[in-house]
Amino acid sequence: MDNGEGAPAKPKLSPRQQECLRGVLQLKSAKAIARDLGISPHAVEKHLRVSREKYGVTSSAEAARMFAFEQQSSESPPSDASDLPRSTFFEHQRLAPESGAPSAAWHQGDHRASLAAQPLRPRQTLLIIFALSFGSIVGLALLIAVAEGVRRLVSN
Repeated sequence: MDNGEGAPAKPKLSPRQQECLRGVLQLKSAKAIARDLGISPHAVEKHLRVSREKYGVTSSAEAARMFAFEQQSSESPPSDASDLPRSTFFEHQRLAPESGAPSAAWHQGDHRASLAAQPLRPRQTLLIIFALSFGSIVGLALLIAVAEGVRRLVSN
């Protein structure tokens, strides 16, 4: 996707495709995006699929990052502020090759910064609470056992 001058050509996205990508940037599900836009989740998935094809990427998150990067670097800033962390923009710049096409490192790269920004689901929160509680109980039991062993050694 090169315009012949060394810079990548921006894909022409419809307003709906842009709105769907903004929803992805806000970490919304297709269902939530559909509810906000008053369209079906199937329509949102179709807009996102077409957007992915236009950017030549395999995930909606990658397309949304590239869209956000374009919006940030364009002459006129987007009307809606993105919830995308700033580090993602710099990561994209660092990993994208000079030709403007995303590199394999970008496709298979480390996206921990964007994952860390995602809120936990209730089930994930409960699982973490359970794991921490269980770990604390096991740690306390070990501490008591060690203290009991030391007490026996000292008293003998």
